[in-house]
Amino acid sequence: MEKRATIKDVARLAGVSISTASLVINGKEGVTDKRRKMVMDAVEALSYQPDNAARNLRTSETKMIGLLIPDVRNSFYGEITEYIRREVESYGFFLIIGITGNSANEKKYISEFISRKVDGVIWVPQLTYVKDVKHMKKLDAYHIPYLFLAAEYEQSNAPFVMCNLKRGAYLMTRYLLERDIRDIRLLVGDKRVDATYISGYRKALEDENMEFAEGKVYESSYHFEDVQKLAMEILKDKPEAIMTNSDFTACAVLQAAQMKGVSIPGELSVCGYDDVIYATISQIPLTTVRQPIERMCKMAVNNLMNLLRYGVMPDSVILEPTLVIRDTVRR
Repeated sequence: MEKRATIKDVARLAGVSISTASLVINGKEGVTDKRRKMVMDAVEALSYQPDNAARNLRTSETKMIGLLIPDVRNSFYGEITEYIRREVESYGFFLIIGITGNSANEKKYISEFISRKVDGVIWVPQLTYVKDVKHMKKLDAYHIPYLFLAAEYEQSNAPFVMCNLKRGAYLMTRYLLERDIRDIRLLVGDKRVDATYISGYRKALEDENMEFAEGKVYESSYHFEDVQKLAMEILKDKPEAIMTNSDFTACAVLQAAQMKGVSIPGELSVCGYDDVIYATISQIPLTTVRQPIERMCKMAVNNLMNLLRYGVMPDSVILEPTLVIRDTVRR
């Protein structure tokens, strides 16, 4: 008896990833016409038919996907939530959300997701370093697939979809240096969690034969008032630029500069990260690093569906960032 073709066979013949093959087979966007044709040609050549029996075995009746998100005050996470909701619903599933904030809440929401018998979990890690991740094993014990989005926990081998955060910080630092801006401060939330941003900043400085100074990297909570207060202290040193790891944080820096009477970008350049709504509605349009948020979310949902429907463990994905030049950096 001839062996039935699988989605892996289609992807292999088309020369694309399983994720791309799945997007085409499920009629989703985000694939070039050329790759779409390659996949459809492979489907025809292999007489591929989705294995509905296998789908039914791997998909429970709840049709629910859990989303763990650390914060909703930051528009970055709001955009993620909306894009995930749309994509999950396009597959006929429903989204339930856990706003974690800290590791204790992560544990509680994991237990709640298990009790509700979710089919899978998309997990956006929290904003501070987590040492104990034993609660992940609960999902494994109940055979609930999960993957990380936008960041990862270094203690886990679960697949993730995220942006190349180090590359983004490197590009922004180089952009400032090319404008002869040398005294650049970096403001992050948690130095261990945000080590990738710091490493990109550091590499750009070292490529210009400049010394990296630990004292020019600052750590703050993600409360707007706390960032604003810290920025006021940094401004006493009269730096040439303050880079941040989010547009939300950058807006707090802009507010502090305005309160101190520091002109932007004449006396101070300010850079964000993410390119969410704050970047365009702040008092001065913000120079920032764009993460491909919508694409990241679509890939995360598609990869989770591949796990549910085909039992295919996806590869981790790192997408590239781009600079968005606006008005908060002197030219």
